[in-house]
Amino acid sequence: MTESARRYHVGIMSVLRRCGFAVLCAAPLAAQADAWDEFVARCLDPYEHLSFEVVSGLDPQPVDQMHDARRVYGPTDEGYLLVLDAAPSLGERACSVEFAGAEDSQAAHAWMVEQLASGRYATGENGWLVSQDWIEPRLMVRAETSNARTYYAVVETDLES
Repeated sequence: MTESARRYHVGIMSVLRRCGFAVLCAAPLAAQADAWDEFVARCLDPYEHLSFEVVSGLDPQPVDQMHDARRVYGPTDEGYLLVLDAAPSLGERACSVEFAGAEDSQAAHAWMVEQLASGRYATGENGWLVSQDWIEPRLMVRAETSNARTYYAVVETDLES
């Protein structure tokens, strides 16, 4: 068991002992978070609220594994990596959640359909959704899934309304 997994296990067990059965019943629901949920909580929601990415609870990868302005955190117990880019080619900063495996999120698809229907986002180039007049600078959001990789990204652009 890795050190972070051991700390998580010890921490959750102490919470269960203190809080009792109600927490025990809720714990499996919390453990069911997928890469999309992780992306929304750590990247998308903060960017939509003009805030910083959420890296709490994630271990930074060693500096010698970093490239240029990119910082990698994780992996989570599920194997998700949080990747921050302070100088993306498409904008000012970027945040993504990546997973080496297939994870088809119905919630991601539903979110995209809802955003397009409401007019908050419009279809952009190369599969990106681009935020509309409700936020500046504009955001670009992308979701990619294949048999080998799941990738959700948000970029804060330098585009203005």
